Amino acid sequence: MERPRQTIARSWITTAIAIVTALIGVQHLFQALTGLNGGSDPRLLIIEHGDVAILSFVAVYAIAKGKWWAPWALAVAGASAAGLVVSLGPLLHMDRVERNGLWAGAGSIAVVTALGVWYLARRVRLSPE
Repeated sequence: MERPRQTIARSWITTAIAIVTALIGVQHLFQALTGLNGGSDPRLLIIEHGDVAILSFVAVYAIAKGKWWAPWALAVAGASAAGLVVSLGPLLHMDRVERNGLWAGAGSIAVVTALGVWYLARRVRLSPE
């Protein structure tokens, strides 16, 4: 007898979360590729953009396929995006005043990600298969 597997019930909100996450991944992939092609970004920032892109695409896959681990994937992708924003200060040698906005931006990313994770976690249900 097979155990039921957990999936995410589809809704227009889960689709919207996947689309926004995909757009964020594409934007970070573009930033990483631009940095590799002679941009002035520090190497660590290029790597961070690549990490956020990959983690975003993994989250999109999990959401689109209805995987039980989609909320976790979204949480990791959001945390990496927020971490990238906070790391801009030291990487780009910003002064103290310029860095204040980075914390607000990272906090906003964290709140929006938490809402998405909460919604996806509530949509996870048992489905016989």
